[in-house]
Amino acid sequence: MGRQPCCDKLGVKKGPWTAEEDKKLINFILTNGQCCWRAVPKLAGLRRCGKSCRLRWTNYLRPDLKRGLLNEAEEKLVIDLHARLGNRWSKIASKLPGRTDNEIKNHWNTHIKKKLLKMGIDPLTHQPLHNSETDNQNSQSDHQTPQIIPESENQNQSPGPNNTVPLISLEEINSYRHGSK
Repeated sequence: MGRQPCCDKLGVKKGPWTAEEDKKLINFILTNGQCCWRAVPKLAGLRRCGKSCRLRWTNYLRPDLKRGLLNEAEEKLVIDLHARLGNRWSKIASKLPGRTDNEIKNHWNTHIKKKLLKMGIDPLTHQPLHNSETDNQNSQSDHQTPQIIPESENQNQSPGPNNTVPLISLEEINSYRHGSK
């Protein structure tokens, strides 16, 4: 039942926008204002989907958009907001006038994340990263994984020193796979 398609897929142009198409969309929006995006392509004389027109306007053609990389103050604000809001790029973008959610997300993934990692900060938790050697030692002692040994060596061994997990034979694994246990 759902919604009807946004456009007739036949005859709809895909791919990069031309300068002529950009001019048509800009002139239409500046003259008529933003209206129903489904109607814009036909009214503006474009052979594009309404969603394509909306995204082109929102992310590239709006006159109030800032161009170029985020400056230092904007980056700091994005980091602070990301620590509080997580990956809610639209909410973060609403605090940075002239920046789009897509632009901020892309800048986060290509620049800020790497910068934080170089500084020793986890980009997900915003906490200092731990020493990887210490983490590996802790994780090895915390997690016990069964070892697989050939059937000939398995004599129903009990846990050995250091609380190791009993060994599992290949025969036992295959019996679980085939549902006999």
